[in-house]
Parts: sequence; C-alpha cells; structure tokens
Amino acid sequence: MLLGYQRPDNVPGEYFDELGTPIAYGQRWDGQAADDSYSVTAHPQRFAPVQQVARALLSWMQEQFEVRCFEDPGLAAELRIPPDTVVSSVRNLPVNSRCAPLGMILTTFPGVHLELGALYHAVFPTCGCDACDEHVPEMIEELEAQVGAAVSRTFGESLNIGAGRLVHLFVAKETGFSEQSGGLDDISPAQLAKAQAILPPNGAWEAWPRR
Repeated sequence: MLLGYQRPDNVPGEYFDELGTPIAYGQRWDGQAADDSYSVTAHPQRFAPVQQVARALLSWMQEQFEVRCFEDPGLAAELRIPPDTVVSSVRNLPVNSRCAPLGMILTTFPGVHLELGALYHAVFPTCGCDACDEHVPEMIEELEAQVGAAVSRTFGESLNIGAGRLVHLFVAKETGFSEQSGGLDDISPAQLAKAQAILPPNGAWEAWPRR
C-alpha cells in the first residue's frame, strides 16, 4: 500500500480496428499473434495512462519523503535514450544514502523507464507492439508495486561478480514476491564499480525516510 498516494483517474480510451470493431487490448490473442501485428503499434497513445501514473508517483514521493527530486538529462543519457525522445528525465535521491535511489524517464512513445537502486532497470511498456499486446492496467500495477517496494524496504539487490550474476528481489502486497536475475554481460565496468560502491552489504535497501 502506498500511503498517501492516489492513482489518477485515467480510464483507457476505446480503440477500433479498420472495420470499426473495438480492440480488446491486453487480451487480443488466443495463442499466436497475427502476423501483421509484429513491429506495429497502431495506437501508441493507449500507453499514456502509464505516464500519468508515473507523474503522480513522482509528486507523491516529493510530498511524502525526504528526497531530492530534480531533472537530470544525464540519467537518460546513461541509458542511451535518444535526447529527442525524452520528455522528462528525473532523479530522486533520498537524503539517506542507504535508501535506494530512483529515476524515471518519460519518453515520447509514450513510455516510462524506471531505474532503482544500483542496477535495476525496467521499461513500461517493455515492447509496445500490437503483437506483444501488453495490458495497461497490469503495467500500472507493476510500476506502482516496484516504486512501493523501493521506498518501503522490500526491494533487494545483490551482485556477485565472481559468479557473473545480478539478482533483484521485490516483495509487494499487490504483486507478491518476485525475483529477477541475470548476467553481467550488458553492464559496463563503470556501472559495476558504481554499483559496488553503493550497494547495501546485506543486499536490502532501507525504507525511505518520511517527511
């Protein structure tokens, strides 16, 4: 539960195919997607509610927590997001360095990049094409849950350079327990050095201090 947070009233609009039939985004395919739906996004604006939620979460964090919140184009540059696609690039740095830093980049697609802790990165939507048929309400719940985990001491992060593994843990009332692990091939030496400098020794980031 995100105490003090109010999700925006952003009912997704209706979208129609060329025959005027409503498109049931999020449940379009029963099995294989249509061949002509790959690499196509007929209605990118359907993802706009995710950005509305991201903005509401940023405002909520500023109001509720002891955190420095500021525009930083360098955050988008670190993720190699083309500058002409960036709408906003925001860093949130809690006053307590033992708390996970958080960043959000809003893009023209429209989409949201979320950065947590030292090395966690998620994108909403992950792809956005019609074949993937990502469900906006589920995306919103996941974004809120991950932000909630980061501020409430239920986000963990561990790095094992010897084994070449990176692990992220989330425990959220809304989504339960989840673990994401992967290799280090796409992480630069500079990123690894920075992560080693700021990661908590026990792998658990502390709760953000409230105002």
